[in-house]
Amino acid sequence: MEILLQLGANETAFIQFLIFVLSISFLTVYVYGPYFKANDERNKRTKGADVVAKEAADEAKNLALIYQSKARENNEKIKSVFDNKKTEATKITTDLLLEAKTTAEKNTQAARLDIENQKNKAQSEIQTLATEISLQLKQKFEGGL
Repeated sequence: MEILLQLGANETAFIQFLIFVLSISFLTVYVYGPYFKANDERNKRTKGADVVAKEAADEAKNLALIYQSKARENNEKIKSVFDNKKTEATKITTDLLLEAKTTAEKNTQAARLDIENQKNKAQSEIQTLATEISLQLKQKFEGGL
């Protein structure tokens, strides 16, 4: 005790020490304890949220890659179907044009033959009429003279 007295501590030092210990104990139990528990819980939740956020970002990247690959597959399928249909349409168009051309040539040929026949028929009728007219004129001139 003499050492404490020589250091300037008096009889109230023990009481002060006791008050210090009690206040530290009180603060530790009722203030610091709940604060540290809340802080630990917050850290757990925050760290968990970070992990969840990273997992969600990774999943989003994976889904984007899957989407891109499926979109490419669908585009290739659509292009294939389009090319097939375009080829079919080109073939059908070519066939229709060829058929139309053939039909037009046949119709033109038939029309030319019909025109030629009508021309020949008209010439023969003209010949016949000319012969008849000339006979009638001859008879009129011979009868009248």
